[in-house]
Amino acid sequence: MMEQFSRKQFVKRLVVLFTTLSLFGGESEIIGKEPKKEEKLIPIPDGEKPVSENDPTAQALGFHHNAKDTDFILFPERKLPQSKNQVCLQCAQFTKLNDGWGKCTILTSGVVSNMGWCSAWSKKS
Repeated sequence: MMEQFSRKQFVKRLVVLFTTLSLFGGESEIIGKEPKKEEKLIPIPDGEKPVSENDPTAQALGFHHNAKDTDFILFPERKLPQSKNQVCLQCAQFTKLNDGWGKCTILTSGVVSNMGWCSAWSKKS
C-alpha cells in the first residue's frame, strides 16, 4: 500500500530532489538547459600580451575580453538584439592577428580578444 503524504511534504521532497540533483550536475536534464560548451582557447601570438581589463583606458571604455562580461548597467544598449554582433572582430579599430586575437588602435598596450567589446566599438565598413 502506498504511503499518503500532503502537498507540503511533496513540495519538501521535490525541493530536496532538485537540490540533490543540481549538486551532482543534473540540472541540465531537469530544466532542459544544455550543458555549457567548453570554449576553445586560442593561443596569444608570440611576443604579445593581452590588454589588462584593469588598465585605466580599458576600464574607462568598459573593455572586456569577452563581450558577455559587459557591465549592462553602465552600457544598457549592449542588451539590444542589434548589439549581439558588436565584438572586436567586427570593429573598425581592430586588426586580426590570428583566430582569437588582434590589435586595437585604441587599446594599444597589448592584444585584444576577437570576442571582446568596449564602448569605442565602431562598425567596420
